[in-house]
Amino acid sequence: MRRLIPPMVAALALAALTVPSPASADPGPRPAAYRLDCDGQAPGSSCTVVASGKSRPNHVQEFVATVRTGEQVWARDTIYTREGQARTRPFPLPAGNVTVDVSVTSMPEKKAGTPLRLMAWNLFVGGTINRQETTGDNLKQMIEYLNEVNPDILFVVEGYGSGQKILEGLNAGRAEDDRFSAAQLTHPEDYSVNGDNLWIYTKLDIQKVYPRYADEEISSFNLGGARLGLPNGQHVHAFSVWTWHDGYAFGDTHDAAVQNTHGLPRTKTTEQILDADRLRRVAMGKSILEKAIPSFVGDDDAPVLMGGDLNAQSYLDWTDQFADAPGHGGVVLPWPYTKMYTEAGFVDTFRHANPDAGLYPGRTWSPLSGFGAVPARIDYVFAKGEDVRILGSRSDVRRLPRHRDSWLDRPYPFYSDHGAVITDVVIRGKGTGPDRPIVSEEPGKGREIWPAPPAGTRVPPAELSATASTFKPGAGDPVRAVDGNLTTDFHSYYPGPPPQPHHITVDLGRVRELSAVRFQPKLRVNMNGTVLEGMVQVSDDGETFRDVKRVEWPKMTAPNDVDLTGVSARYIRLRADYGMGGATAIAEIIPYEVAR
Repeated sequence: MRRLIPPMVAALALAALTVPSPASADPGPRPAAYRLDCDGQAPGSSCTVVASGKSRPNHVQEFVATVRTGEQVWARDTIYTREGQARTRPFPLPAGNVTVDVSVTSMPEKKAGTPLRLMAWNLFVGGTINRQETTGDNLKQMIEYLNEVNPDILFVVEGYGSGQKILEGLNAGRAEDDRFSAAQLTHPEDYSVNGDNLWIYTKLDIQKVYPRYADEEISSFNLGGARLGLPNGQHVHAFSVWTWHDGYAFGDTHDAAVQNTHGLPRTKTTEQILDADRLRRVAMGKSILEKAIPSFVGDDDAPVLMGGDLNAQSYLDWTDQFADAPGHGGVVLPWPYTKMYTEAGFVDTFRHANPDAGLYPGRTWSPLSGFGAVPARIDYVFAKGEDVRILGSRSDVRRLPRHRDSWLDRPYPFYSDHGAVITDVVIRGKGTGPDRPIVSEEPGKGREIWPAPPAGTRVPPAELSATASTFKPGAGDPVRAVDGNLTTDFHSYYPGPPPQPHHITVDLGRVRELSAVRFQPKLRVNMNGTVLEGMVQVSDDGETFRDVKRVEWPKMTAPNDVDLTGVSARYIRLRADYGMGGATAIAEIIPYEVAR
């Protein structure tokens, strides 16, 4: 259903990143006519903003649309067009009084600005998966992926010996005017043990690599940068960054959300969780933001671009606005470290382009060791400056489709243990503006963390028993998978054999007409043993089993439900063909029978 929602009046929004420089504005942002195009009237209906302005020959229009309820922003788009109108990405209609702010700026087409694609990525020991992958295949595929993304500036963490190989791979077969240059930013005196951590790769002219900065908190292992020249004579300052991993922000957040969701006692208070930032990262942030970057940039007001791995959660993701978002469990965490970047004038480009943290979690941790129960976004692209326009941003956590038939895909579903962050921006000034499709995040990716229980009546735990082909006595007995306690786990024997497949079999006490079975992975941060591939089987006598459904499950602690409509059986068996670390673990197997 198409509808116009009155009486919304377009208001001019002049946020820091939508103020044009005097040299490029013609005549400056002004309110634009718009309508909301929705498929329904209830909250959650899919809507877009359709905005209209005056098309002018040889001009480009910049539309900025923001959707909010009160101070809470739910959708935001910046769109460049020569057609005089623009349509935003779809967004769910928020509940409450919705305000839509739309502005339009018209500028000569040769003064729209320079487009840049920015990419930040921790390569996990130079693409070797912590030196576990020795064939070189992963690094080769990683370079192919980088070439497909085709960034203009690539901020690298954990180059660790692969820096020159990456540069050669990026430039292989490229035209002379499309080649990359690179700068190793971490100096030898700062990586005698670990490695050459920070690099920057760029198609822009590297005008100056900044000298080593070191104090009691940081060194060139944590921050390095360069002044990069734009084709139009302007320049930007670009920095790669890495900050300390101790004080495991993801682990404590995961535990708090799980405990809140399932009515378990909290093991840490909010302040104790926030202390993870205060252990070292806050002090490092002060050195980076208050000392190091100002020492390089000085009074120059050119844009500052920064990307890397902060090992810290975003305070923007854990506000009251998103307390009830999937995976958040009512947890509100005003993380002090990432807030420092906002207070210093930097914009988190992913969250600016995708303000709804429930719809766009933007997970970057961890495609290798598991996504857990909560969204973990610890890798960032930041931008600072009046001339920066953020057009779109996404996080990547899966190999390219053509790489998924490789032997690497099963143990290593992405090229690193970190996701990559890609952002498209325009630096206003001379230039014709965006020249390729804008990156965008897939809505709802990794969002369904706690689905509703399946249909039917849960079989009481007291009526169940379980056996297994392998288990760790005491620590992983099969009874733990049917005891009704989400904090206990069945776990196959460790360390060592037997190899998978492993079996765990639940005796329902009698033949039952089943509706579904829920397999709840263990809810711990350490996801070793989480089942990824297997077969659900049933039996009437406990001896002869028949296959019901082949299953492939994600590396998440979300429950996995299997429909058993039309199945009658006394025994349910999970054959675990492949689990993380070669082990099998599960918190609960919960059968449901047809309600009577």
